[in-house]
Amino acid sequence: MDEEKIVLIGNESDLLHAGYNFAIKHDGKRYPSAIHFTHHQILDQLKIPDSAIEELLCTNSCDVQQRAMVILQENMPEGHDLNSLGPYLTTSLHSYSLQGLRLRAEHDKEFEKTLMRTNEALLIVCDEKNPILGIGMDDKTFMEWMAKEKADSRQIAYWMKHEHMRPSDLGQNMLGRYLMWLRYETLEKRKQSLLARPTVQVEGLSTDKEDKAFVMNVNDLVISLEGIFHPLSNYYASPFEMKGERYRSVEHYAYEKFFNSLKLDDKAIEKIQTTPVPLNVPIVAQKVLRNSDINQDTIAEKATKMDRWRQSAMKHKIYHNEYLQQLLLSTGSAILVDCSVGDPLWTCAASESELQHLLTKTYVTPQKLVGWMVDEEQKDTPKSLMHLYGNKSGLLLMELRERLAVHTSSRIPLLSAINTAPLKSIVTSNVICFTPESVFHPLYPAEIRCSQDGPPMKSPAHYVATQAVKLLCINKEDSDYILEETSSIQCWQRLHETIELRGRGLELEQTWWMDKRMQFIKESLQLLLDQHPALLRALLDTGDSLLVYCSRFSSMDAELSIGMREMDLRWWMQEVGMTTKTLIDMCSHPMAFRPPYLGGNRLGLILMELRREFVLQGVFPQQLPELQLTADSILGTNSPMENFMTSEHFDMLQEWNYRALWINPLFLLAKDNYPEAMSQCTRIKTAPRMVTIDDEKVSDLVDNLVKEETHTETLKAIAAEDLRAVFMKLCARLRGKIENMDRQSMDIAMVAMETHRLQSIRRSLADTNDREDGGPSSSGPSISAPPMTTSASRIPHTSSGFRMAAGRERDRERDREDERDRERDRDRGGAPSSSSAQPAKKERMEYKIPTTSRRKFGRDREKPSTSSGAVSSSDRGRPDSSIKKRPHTSPPSRKSAPSPKRTAPTTPAAPVTPAAAPKPKRNPDEELSDGEILSTDEEDN
Repeated sequence: MDEEKIVLIGNESDLLHAGYNFAIKHDGKRYPSAIHFTHHQILDQLKIPDSAIEELLCTNSCDVQQRAMVILQENMPEGHDLNSLGPYLTTSLHSYSLQGLRLRAEHDKEFEKTLMRTNEALLIVCDEKNPILGIGMDDKTFMEWMAKEKADSRQIAYWMKHEHMRPSDLGQNMLGRYLMWLRYETLEKRKQSLLARPTVQVEGLSTDKEDKAFVMNVNDLVISLEGIFHPLSNYYASPFEMKGERYRSVEHYAYEKFFNSLKLDDKAIEKIQTTPVPLNVPIVAQKVLRNSDINQDTIAEKATKMDRWRQSAMKHKIYHNEYLQQLLLSTGSAILVDCSVGDPLWTCAASESELQHLLTKTYVTPQKLVGWMVDEEQKDTPKSLMHLYGNKSGLLLMELRERLAVHTSSRIPLLSAINTAPLKSIVTSNVICFTPESVFHPLYPAEIRCSQDGPPMKSPAHYVATQAVKLLCINKEDSDYILEETSSIQCWQRLHETIELRGRGLELEQTWWMDKRMQFIKESLQLLLDQHPALLRALLDTGDSLLVYCSRFSSMDAELSIGMREMDLRWWMQEVGMTTKTLIDMCSHPMAFRPPYLGGNRLGLILMELRREFVLQGVFPQQLPELQLTADSILGTNSPMENFMTSEHFDMLQEWNYRALWINPLFLLAKDNYPEAMSQCTRIKTAPRMVTIDDEKVSDLVDNLVKEETHTETLKAIAAEDLRAVFMKLCARLRGKIENMDRQSMDIAMVAMETHRLQSIRRSLADTNDREDGGPSSSGPSISAPPMTTSASRIPHTSSGFRMAAGRERDRERDREDERDRERDRDRGGAPSSSSAQPAKKERMEYKIPTTSRRKFGRDREKPSTSSGAVSSSDRGRPDSSIKKRPHTSPPSRKSAPSPKRTAPTTPAAPVTPAAAPKPKRNPDEELSDGEILSTDEEDN
């Protein structure tokens, strides 16, 4: 019950009230409401006349209780009064009220839906007329009373649970309790309907006295006779006595009887008796018969009795061993299959994983599966499933189980009990799933030591194998075969393979499977967590969450894992309304009482126990180093190892492990017309593209491809993952080549730019030197700098604040001198001389570097452009009217006309210029105009 939520129910006009007018039927009678039914049944049990009770059915719902009391007082049974009938009336009121509400829920689906929508809220019936069924006040009065008492929802819930603490003003609210109990019952029924799988009847191999086929009940669960169920197989070495003789197994008994019927000598029979492994008995028998002189027809005739001998020996073995009987009953109603490599008629040629995948098909049912096994003529069996015929051992065991189940209903657990009470008391609603690839699994490849000076073990699985070798007394050859493997997966599978093949005795193996196996796993994990603090930190960081080991269901590890994928488990728990505490309880039940294919999750419970023990020891996760892995890597989320089975070879690189589907509780739910569940459980994981990481191998492949001329046959011989690695390596090489080429191109471009710049500077310097010396450059005319007159050498150098490219600074000074001459001529009233203007114009036309105003850059670009008369940086110091822009004419090409022959330069006479009047002295306080620069004369003045 959620103590933080309260749902208020009104009077008889409320849909959830027992007095709501909705007719219900019971035993051929019709009642106006549930409350009419309750009081009618109470009075009827007291033998009140029907005529008096019928009046009750005509009473309004709000007055039924008072009217029933009046009828009882008027028709009081002899020898009784209200005091003597008090206990009976109270008990009857509870039972018949619940019965009436159950009938109401069956007939009124709206009532049931409304009740279930309240979830787990506290139900309060605000009926002011009835303080017993309700609280004796309406909803408004109740809210005012809560405000007055300063009581919240938790306080109200506490008062309802503890009647001796309840205030006298607050009624008993009995109807609210009935409704909450009915809600709980309805929810549990829904869960059971979703969890329980109905059994179906199928025909077996045997017949009864009337020659009718024996009928047995089965469900969807398939159990292979391996692991703890292996002693039930005919090929298990379980000695038994029959008719004063002792036999190693059922196969030994059948072949001894067969050899006796053929009247073979004692040496031949001794060869059968001394064969330790039952699977080798048929091989030894064939060798003996091959060397004998017995007619083949006689052998075939006697071999027809083998089935009868096997069946009689199997029944005798089961009926005379109490443990085997309980083990057989613990399988519930499952379909039993013997997957041993023996007689094809007595064993099943299909593996457990194949049958699990087959049951995921919507058209495959337990009836069809058993029908294909007994279909001798194979008329209705698909061609791809004809190998299912046989499995007589499993079918006969199912018949024996059906006969034994008549006498007892008890079922033994397959593991030693675990105390789940402390775990349930602290577990939260959070569920954390991990796979065999997780760091919490015994297969995690982390070295551990049994003692400080002991040798290191490759993984916790190696520790379990070492302890199993000691417990089961495995010989040195087999122990070396198990422990020489460094891979934890291979070591784990070899251990169980050896146990299955060799057999260690019924009692010893029973101890191993039910107790010691889980004990060794817990010890190995404790050593792992003690010696690797980062792994312990990862476990403690899970808090009080429920840990669930998600892996494929298998008969050998049925109690170790949950038997489902993580995404299927979470969807299934949400669909059936499963809580973490309920799941712990269900995993603790024997297999026969659990839903089919739901495992015991013992590994998850062991980790929760270890986590609790470390917390009680005072270990804080903050004091431990943090594991530098992602959460998905720590838990192995969506790992292909969810398809891991101990009894079958596992290769993680196989794509089948990613898209494998097997029957599980969610699949069973989906097959009952749940399309959403079917779409969920048929989802498959996307297999990653494997790439070889062996660089040496990939390099050799690449070199071979480069050298060989024909690549077709070579490519066909390379595996897919190797081809991907080759492709990646070739792409990396191409990328490197492209980067080198781009880098070289950039270097060439940089060198070309620098060479061009240096050549331009050299030519400009050469031209400048020629102008200063008065002769042409030895390198010929330059297109980078204009020729300078001899008068340029006499221009005094001014300390300008600008540094121009070669020749530009002198050209600017020359322009300034020309401008001063024109100003002086203008002051005298004369026109400027053409002799001074013409050479300057000619020089500017021959000068290939433009003398126009410089482009704006930097912050000048942000400034708005000035008027058309704005002064450029190259025209500073000149008035606006005197600025003349160089016409946009192309310079004369040297290729259009031949250059004149050079003559010796003649030094012209210096022109005589009249002395210019001194410029008036500038006022020091006068500001300069924009772009005006003080000349040297003005500075001297």
